[in-house]
Amino acid sequence: MHDAINLHVRTPRPSLKILALALLGAVLVLLSGCVGGDDEADTLAATSMESPAALDEGAFDVADTAMAEEAPAPTTPPQPDAETALAVPTALTPADLGREIVYRATIGVQADDVTAASNEAVAIVQGLGGIVFSQTTRTEPEPWAEIVFKVLPGDFSTALERLAGVGKLVDQSISADDVTERVVDLESRISTAETSVARLRRLLEEAVDLEDVAAIERQLLDRETTLEVLRGQLRTLRDQVDLATITLTITQSPTVPPDTGIEVAAWVSDDADDPCLGAQHLTADPDSTVYLCLEVENPGASTLTDVSVRSLDVRLDVGAFEARQGSFDRIEPGGLLVAVLEIPVEEGRLAGRVATRGLEIRLEAEAVPVDAEGAELPEVSGSTYVWLDSRTDDSLPGFADSISDGAGFLRTIGGVALVVVGVLIPFLPFVAVIIALVWWRRRRRRARRQASPPPPPPAS
Repeated sequence: MHDAINLHVRTPRPSLKILALALLGAVLVLLSGCVGGDDEADTLAATSMESPAALDEGAFDVADTAMAEEAPAPTTPPQPDAETALAVPTALTPADLGREIVYRATIGVQADDVTAASNEAVAIVQGLGGIVFSQTTRTEPEPWAEIVFKVLPGDFSTALERLAGVGKLVDQSISADDVTERVVDLESRISTAETSVARLRRLLEEAVDLEDVAAIERQLLDRETTLEVLRGQLRTLRDQVDLATITLTITQSPTVPPDTGIEVAAWVSDDADDPCLGAQHLTADPDSTVYLCLEVENPGASTLTDVSVRSLDVRLDVGAFEARQGSFDRIEPGGLLVAVLEIPVEEGRLAGRVATRGLEIRLEAEAVPVDAEGAELPEVSGSTYVWLDSRTDDSLPGFADSISDGAGFLRTIGGVALVVVGVLIPFLPFVAVIIALVWWRRRRRRARRQASPPPPPPAS
């Protein structure tokens, strides 16, 4: 054992020369790496040939020991097994991502019964653990409801899908706002404000001078107010993140009325036997009779009732229309109403209107449709027109025409005189006063002349 110990003591140690050579070789290796990877083997070979002592076992022991002391032990990253990999969720929630998300949605649906749909929507949200934040309902003139719900973000998609089923989906809008930066900013500002408030409170406790106390209290009040405002903003933002908002609007489904319609046509003729074979433009004699034919057809699927006719430009006696086919009371789908009106033309005038230069006669027909149950539907109407003109009478006037013309002239003069008298009547009191003043002045002047003596005769 003693010999072994002596042998261990006599083991040669690396000299300073060997260490210097090893250091020089390492420097050359680094330089060769910077120059190029192709020269690395040559440099190492040259170094080995020039410094055989660098390959000494002691030198390698020193290098290995230094590397073992300086370099950390390599670590192998853990590899997940198959079960761990399959456990990763396919859809990450905002909480998994570490983000603060505000979910909002607006849904519009149409329902036959707005009240029943509103009750169903409330039941759906309450079944998911949500709450009704606000509700507005209107029954007139058209049923309408708006409900604001608050649900957990995890139930947001489920609530949207179920609420869309309470009626016919009309529109939908969904938004997700990332407010993480705002939350972090508010938290930072709140922390700074809390530190400032605490510092001011300590200063207030240590202050002695009244002016300093007042100044510190003012600053403390401002900082505490700012702190409460920031806390309120953060609470509001937290509430929006914690509960998603869904606004549901329910409107009444539009009622599609049955097919309704009305078609109106008219002709004018001087033939009393079949006036509906006339034309839309007729030239009649100054003293004659024309016949106006009106046709009202029902092309829709609903019955037309209470058919009425109006003359828009000429004052015709539309109540004198004689129904020759159908009835004004009721026109069945596909049915037809045919009515004729006899109109006299006197001296080129029709219903007091001069027809010598042409006269347009416009007619409008209106009716009230009813469905199969007898309920009234919106009124329908249609219009048409015919054109009538009268020939001028070129014959010489007779005795009766002269008397008629003279009587007409006298009537005209009498009418003008009545108009003049009507205009002057309001001024008659003023005229009477003026006449009285003139008469009084003349009478006074005459009395003065009689009272004054006559002038003396001239001296001869």
